[in-house]
Amino acid sequence: MTYIESPTKTIERFIPSWRHTQKDRLNQEIISAFNETHRHPDKYKFKFNNEKLVDYLTDTEINIDSSTYLGKKDAELLNVLTSWVSENESGTAIWISPAYESAYPCNKITMYKIEADSPNEKTTSNITVLFDSPKNHTLQIAAKLNPSFDDIKDPETLRNKLFVVDGDFNLAGLLELVGEKNSEIPTPSSQLVDYFVGLIQSGMDAEFVAQQMDQKGIVGSFSVSCGGLESSSSLEKNSLTINLTGQEDRYGSLSFTCPKCGTTNIRPFGRLLQNCMHCGGDVRC
Repeated sequence: MTYIESPTKTIERFIPSWRHTQKDRLNQEIISAFNETHRHPDKYKFKFNNEKLVDYLTDTEINIDSSTYLGKKDAELLNVLTSWVSENESGTAIWISPAYESAYPCNKITMYKIEADSPNEKTTSNITVLFDSPKNHTLQIAAKLNPSFDDIKDPETLRNKLFVVDGDFNLAGLLELVGEKNSEIPTPSSQLVDYFVGLIQSGMDAEFVAQQMDQKGIVGSFSVSCGGLESSSSLEKNSLTINLTGQEDRYGSLSFTCPKCGTTNIRPFGRLLQNCMHCGGDVRC
């Protein structure tokens, strides 16, 4: 049995893992939550350091848990993306991520643009757009980018593919490609975002904070890019945008599956959990 989870509930599940997140990163997570749940283009950046892509704000390496099917495919894409950035001083590329049952409730497209901030440092400026059309729509988009994909029937073929496009390709072109219009909803004020950063870092109850984010307009009516659908058996979550799941600390991966209910937990950085955040079951090793 599966059900569509409300975006407010999804954000509630993210909040415990955000409590020990650096302020700048948490600020971006809240803005990403707004962008994704309002279908607003989400902008963020990676740095390229020592042949690896890292989060622009925290210098945390972008790691993906490859123990699941989606994790494996996303990790393959990350390797392709890293190689492309390593081999080029400039350029623009597109990744198309089709919706996937209990993990990715909507289609997603991301544009990566390499920028040389200095002779010794490259960054990628990234824009992700979520769109709620049928999964096969992603194949039509791929065929527009590369006609050789005209005969491809399975959208999953796209999951680890990177499409290099003209350097002048921009947000307007990205939105036109997926058939979306640019949202005119204003982004939240820095004061409102800071207010929720304070609430989350204070340890305030996650359900209360999520409800407040809903009431104040931070959380919209659409799902986030990952974890919008939940099944009774498992929930796969790997994302290059919201929450950077796949991060590790000295105890290992921040995400793990409860042996009792099968639901994925994301624990706070530097802390272990004694009980599942969903069913309350004992998850101590």
